[in-house]
Amino acid sequence: MLLEGKKGADVVMKVGEETFYAHKIVLAMRSPVFDAELYGPMAMWDKEKQCIQIVDMQPAVFRALLHFIYTDSLPAMDDLLDSHDKREMIRHLLVAADRYAMDRLKLMCEAIL
Repeated sequence: MLLEGKKGADVVMKVGEETFYAHKIVLAMRSPVFDAELYGPMAMWDKEKQCIQIVDMQPAVFRALLHFIYTDSLPAMDDLLDSHDKREMIRHLLVAADRYAMDRLKLMCEAIL
């Protein structure tokens, strides 16, 4: 419920044309990369806008990454048309897991692939 609602969200993330609301502390606790981006000495976000622009990632992949961060599980992928689409999503999610240093998610994606 924390992920689905905006209550208490203190960071906004733009991924393509979509906007996601999240909680900095949750992101930082689950990913050392988010920790450095949000709380490190060279924080890569605008402190007045509290917005992060995520580039080189599809919104659906980022949504799945956020789902994992908040729930420690992969999202249901019933909306994907076939097994090829699911494998493609898992491949993109593996890249995202590597980018944000999320080892458990990487292992889960590798096991599926």
